[in-house]
Amino acid sequence: MIKILHTSDLHIGKRLYQEELADDQALFFEWLTALIRKEGIHVLLISGDIFDVANPSSESRRMYYGLLRDLMQLSCRVIITGGNHDSPAVLEAPRELLKHLSIHVVGGYQQDAGRLLIPLGAEGEAPEAVVAALPFLRDGDLRRYTANETYEDRTEAVREGIAGIYAEAAAQCRKHYPGLPALAMGHLYLQGGSLSDSEREIQIGNLAGLETSALPDYFSYYALGHLHKPQEPLEGRMVYSGSPVKLSFSESKNNNRVMLITVDGKKLSAESIPLPETRRLLRFRGSVEELKARLDSHTDGHLDLKDFIELEAVEETNDPSYSVMLEEMVEQFKRPGAKILYYRITAKNKVSGTASLYGEAGSITELKPLDVFDKRMESENIEESTRLLLREAFLELLEEVEQQTMEE
Repeated sequence: MIKILHTSDLHIGKRLYQEELADDQALFFEWLTALIRKEGIHVLLISGDIFDVANPSSESRRMYYGLLRDLMQLSCRVIITGGNHDSPAVLEAPRELLKHLSIHVVGGYQQDAGRLLIPLGAEGEAPEAVVAALPFLRDGDLRRYTANETYEDRTEAVREGIAGIYAEAAAQCRKHYPGLPALAMGHLYLQGGSLSDSEREIQIGNLAGLETSALPDYFSYYALGHLHKPQEPLEGRMVYSGSPVKLSFSESKNNNRVMLITVDGKKLSAESIPLPETRRLLRFRGSVEELKARLDSHTDGHLDLKDFIELEAVEETNDPSYSVMLEEMVEQFKRPGAKILYYRITAKNKVSGTASLYGEAGSITELKPLDVFDKRMESENIEESTRLLLREAFLELLEEVEQQTMEE
């Protein structure tokens, strides 16, 4: 029997409104290693987005390698695949060294079954299962551009490319490990999945999301990453473990978890293991007076970490006195177990202008590049088909810039 844990989207180095989440992640790693020791876990799968940025800080790398050191001491085998936030080169730099420590890293896709297929089982004995360790698939892995392609053609080409790679992985599992239970890792967007604010769009703005029916039935379990909310588009078989840490206020209601998969002979079963709550993310919305009442009555969560609070004041008119009141209220809010990370004020009846593209009190630095582009497109009188092509071109340029950043 093999016990396997599935998690994803660690996003080491993530900041929430410039507030580091390192303490949240450190508590998860402590809980994770204790669970592995207690349950006798044999294998840990981490399905992409290990880091939040392609070129992580030295502190983020130190945290990552500290986790790997602790896992190695537990004699737990680790399989790590890259996500759309990760640099394949950064993840794979120590790959050969880590391989000797039973830590298998696949940062980027290569057409090499020997690297992608990882048999599981006791050393020196016949394998009991196999994992197809597929990382995030970039556009260059999936298709080649041809002249006169329509937007729909390109989107369909991406879908077919992803499905084709998974079909080939299934065929290789069947060829090299016939009859064994097979699991597939992936970092992708399946149609119908629920998004949050902190996911970066992938593959033509997520429009190339696959239908679950496009992926082969051969795999008994898909250990998926990219979506931060725990969910199962195809219940029990295609599973997003979700991020173990709440990464945005839109994720405040997430029931964070890891998945425990048990392989017993030909039988594979999976169950959800909830994570203990270590911090509350609270989003308050209302008039300035209503927000003041909420803050005055606020009771700290008494968890390991202090509450983080986001405020949005909404008033009928754009009266500067409301902004002054809100700023004074935030300045005077002092709680040992809570901190206001962000606040803004909007007016229901306001005059539209250039600044309205970015929100009343918001900063353009708080928006994703694609958010800024989309808001700009919304302000122009452009046909839908042209807008989609421009959006795709922008995403391709953005991916190229990010790839160059990864290589620097």
